[in-house]
Formats: sequence, structure tokens, C-alpha cells
Amino acid sequence: MLFARPSRPQFPNPGDAFRFKAAYFNNDVEDYIADVTLSAFDPTSGCPFGPGIPICVQYQNFAKAKFNGFEMEAVYDAGWGYAGLSASIVDGHTISYDGERAELLTIPSSQVTAQLGLRFLEDKLTVGGEVQYNGKPKGNPIADDYTLVNVFASYQASDNFKIDFRADNLFDVKYANPLNITTSGQPPEPVFAAYEPGVTLKLAATMRFGG
Repeated sequence: MLFARPSRPQFPNPGDAFRFKAAYFNNDVEDYIADVTLSAFDPTSGCPFGPGIPICVQYQNFAKAKFNGFEMEAVYDAGWGYAGLSASIVDGHTISYDGERAELLTIPSSQVTAQLGLRFLEDKLTVGGEVQYNGKPKGNPIADDYTLVNVFASYQASDNFKIDFRADNLFDVKYANPLNITTSGQPPEPVFAAYEPGVTLKLAATMRFGG
């Protein structure tokens, strides 16, 4: 008598797909121009001195600036749904003509994003969400870490008509982009931060005409 051993399901399934890409960059910029914040509370700063005078910002030349970082993206697609993970880490500093090194105040936050999407109705409907962690640049003493939760959906009604919906910052987190934050660096230390929008809803419809 012969006994047949039941076969195990294949993993990953034949129709599944996995995509991965990564990149590293290391850039040197000569004669870099960056904005430098001058304090109105310091008479030697070059900013008009006196009570009630706002912070002054001046563009100055640096001997060079160095930028380096790493980017990665991985997506696993099982047909009925997908999961993705991406990361971006950026570092940068300037070097003055006197050889003094200073961390750049305005560089993008380091970012890690996890995304999950599900497909329904014969793949016409896709719904999902993402969690995005943003880490403050180490050269920015004012910026804070923050985490955003976003959700999205799209419906492909036909080959020529598609509806997209997205809700960003679902929990109404108060945060500021480090690229929009400046500080005098002098006591008292005024802070100017352009806060980003809270809960943001977006709805779009796309219609294609012709072939």
C-alpha cells in the first residue's frame, strides 16, 4: 500500500511579487549658500538692534556643505493586498571658510513609513493606511519627532474613470516641518515655526477620454 504525503502550500504564492530598492548618496557642494539667522538681541550680529525688532535672516556663503543619506523601499504584493516599508535618512553639515563645521538646521526629517493596502471587488477597490514616523534632524534644536497616520482609498470604476480619496494626519497632530523652522540661537530664543495642516481630506476623480 502506498501513502501520499500531502503537499504544502507554496510560500510565497506563485502570483506574489516582492520589490526592493535602495540607494546611498554622499554629495559635496562647493560655495554653498544657506540662510543664517541673526539675532536682534545681539548688537554685533548685523541685525538692527532694539526692542521689538524681529529676527533677521541673511544668506551667507560657506566653503562647502556635505550631504549624505540612505533611502530604501520594500513592497510585498500578494494580489489581494500588499505591505510596504520605506525609510529615508538624511544628514548634512556646512564647513565655513575658517574650517568650522556646523550641522545644517534645515534638512528633511528622517522618515520611516509602513503601509498596508487591501483590494476588493475584483481589485477595483483598494483601501489602506500608513503610519509615518519622522525623526528631527540632529542639527535642529527646535524641531520635534512626530508620527502621522494617513488612510486612503481608490476605486477604478472603469478603464477610463477612477476615484481617489485620502485623509492625511488623521489624528490631527500638531507638527512643523524642520525646513520651515528657524531660531536665533541667542537668549531669549525666539522660534518661528510654520505649522503644517491638521486633518486634510482629499478627493479626486480622473476621467480619460480617447484611446
